[in-house]
Amino acid sequence: MAIITRVYFSHPRMALAHVIESIPHLEIRALQEVSTDPTHNMHYFIINQESVQEFEEVIESDHTVATAQRVPSYENQPVYRIEFTPETLLLGSIVTQENGFALNAYRHSEGWIERWQLPEHESLQKIWNFADEQSFTFEICEIHQVSDYDRNRNHGLTEKQEELLAVAYSNGYFDKPREMTLEEIAETLGISTSAASGRLRRGIKKLVELSDIDSLIEPVIEE
Repeated sequence: MAIITRVYFSHPRMALAHVIESIPHLEIRALQEVSTDPTHNMHYFIINQESVQEFEEVIESDHTVATAQRVPSYENQPVYRIEFTPETLLLGSIVTQENGFALNAYRHSEGWIERWQLPEHESLQKIWNFADEQSFTFEICEIHQVSDYDRNRNHGLTEKQEELLAVAYSNGYFDKPREMTLEEIAETLGISTSAASGRLRRGIKKLVELSDIDSLIEPVIEE
């Protein structure tokens, strides 16, 4: 049974290890919308605009980077095409070997959070074994069967809207007092605050549209 899982990992030889260690405030995520291909070792990353100069200075001394080139921006955000050295440990390559694929990936704390779709639980176990053999820090944050994931997707939300609403709800964004801010939700998902705000607004609007709210509104009767 196919699964979707979200994991956190860290390692001294992971992708951009030196960059992540050297720039604590750097926001960086893999750009899945373009041809990121782990089997051909060419990857695309978005970073926050204010970190461009610092990023370009530090990446030259990153032991995991073979080449790095800035390419046309994506949604007005800086994008870099990066090729990693053969010594770099890329879990994405193992995911691909297991016939899985990454749904998203972003820097978090001292490592990466990635969300994968895998064909079965055994695939995740093999990735775990590889990570353990290579002395990764590796944590499984959540795991769902795809059938469970799909069963509740009759509400018209996009996957990204659904993910954001789930994070917001489970972390107390809708509680009073609020336990998680919109900025923290954005950081958790590796997106900008404005993007998080837009997904939240559109997601709630879609849920309201499907809630038959019209039946609760009394019609105005003209005499």
